Amino acid sequence: MTVTALIDDWRARRAATRAARTKASAEPTQHIVREKQRVEALDGKLNRLLACWYEWTLGYRHTRGYSGSDSTCRDYSTPTHWDWRNGAQDERADQQRMRGVDSALKRVPNEPRKWRLALEIQAMNLHSEASVWSSERLPKGEELAVLLLEARNRLLLELREEGVMT
Repeated sequence: MTVTALIDDWRARRAATRAARTKASAEPTQHIVREKQRVEALDGKLNRLLACWYEWTLGYRHTRGYSGSDSTCRDYSTPTHWDWRNGAQDERADQQRMRGVDSALKRVPNEPRKWRLALEIQAMNLHSEASVWSSERLPKGEELAVLLLEARNRLLLELREEGVMT
């Protein structure tokens, strides 16, 4: 074997070793990136649920403003075989999900810390798409961020128990 062949063989092994090290060091980074994406997706879902829940608690309905019942036909129930087409099934599913969120939110305790209040204020801000709501009973700054993190974790556990989020 010539010296040139030995040097080429050594360079090939060194390149393979470097590639293996680079791959090994990139795998945890990719894992961290995937975990961060999963957490951001979960935060987005929870934010949408809180905003929808607040709108649901206001009683606002996307309708033309007609009364929900008429005295002459109050006992009539519509057939349900077209519900998939007119959106009634979706409306019932949304109502059921919001009832689950409401039940889970009511089970988040407000003592010893104001977890439920923090979630309700955050839901109001998410619904209005601005940070305009606040409360004097809540801490400020970094302490509020910690309180919200604790409250959101407690709410996620309750939502899982309720079957709203898995």
